[in-house]
Amino acid sequence: MTKPVTPVDMKKALLRGLCAATLMALIGFVPVGISAAGDSKTWSVAVHIEYPDGFVYEHAFATGVPTSDVPSILAACNGAHRFGSAVRYHCFPIPE
Repeated sequence: MTKPVTPVDMKKALLRGLCAATLMALIGFVPVGISAAGDSKTWSVAVHIEYPDGFVYEHAFATGVPTSDVPSILAACNGAHRFGSAVRYHCFPIPE
């Protein structure tokens, strides 16, 4: 015999579904942005870093990146600066 579904069980199930939907949406943003940029064959991946004193640093992390490699290069770039004094840190693709 199964027990009745409680509000706690429903909250857990809804939270799992919400987390899964959020993760899928985030994964879909990079390919959508890449495909929306047009027929670019190669990309540059840039890094943007902001420090507590207001200093902003932007630099090319990689250039000449084929479209198929952009997601892995973005992942490597975003994982390159896990620790440190940066306030904001993100990487983004730029069509060449």
